[in-house]
Amino acid sequence: MVLLMTVFLLPAAWAQAPVTKEAKKQAKTFKKEGWTVNVGEKSMEQQLADLQQYMNDTRYVVESATQKSKAYHLALRGANEKAKGAIVRRLNTLIASETSLVQTNQQTGEDAVESQQAFSNRIKSISQETLSDAFPVLVMSRQLPDGTCEVQVHLAIAIPETTE
Repeated sequence: MVLLMTVFLLPAAWAQAPVTKEAKKQAKTFKKEGWTVNVGEKSMEQQLADLQQYMNDTRYVVESATQKSKAYHLALRGANEKAKGAIVRRLNTLIASETSLVQTNQQTGEDAVESQQAFSNRIKSISQETLSDAFPVLVMSRQLPDGTCEVQVHLAIAIPETTE
């Protein structure tokens, strides 16, 4: 039984990035500024190490946002929406650049070229469908002197594979 549990739990432990000196240093700075992570979540050092790993991996897009509100859950929702909006803009740029590269490399007739509007709608559709796969890498919050809550969210998303 213990052997079976070890086999299934080890891959989850391997998925975490090792905590670096840089992550520890950043965590110390954030903590001095009053930032905390929720009880029961990974430590701030671990979340920062994971963030560094995703930011250095070209297969992922990582975007962040900060939001202030009177309530934590409202600030969290707002920060998530802002970060998702930034991901959409980044994905739109990536998809447009990939598509225009493919289009310029091909000789097509007039009837084979999509209209700019249809092309734009396709990019938005792909981006919106992909957003459901975005996941939080770092979530931290702090209470400000005026009683409002500030939440900072870093979301990551795997870049969709390009098909040719």
